[in-house]
Amino acid sequence: MMLGLVVTFWATPRMSVGHLFFAVAATGYIAVGIRFEERDLRAHLPVVYDEYARDVPALVPAVRSRGAHRGVRS
Repeated sequence: MMLGLVVTFWATPRMSVGHLFFAVAATGYIAVGIRFEERDLRAHLPVVYDEYARDVPALVPAVRSRGAHRGVRS
């Protein structure tokens, strides 16, 4: 969701100074928000969130490489 917002901020055919300022500020706001959100999740759900973070890419959804989680829990 956050990646989609950042792409939306930066995807424009003409970048005015005002839009550039908005895109930089909004991207920074999202980056700071992600840090706070992750910190809170680790504090409230340490084991569950650690497993989730290990299995799911942080910002950019990507195809997992060899040895990645395949839906089988040990």
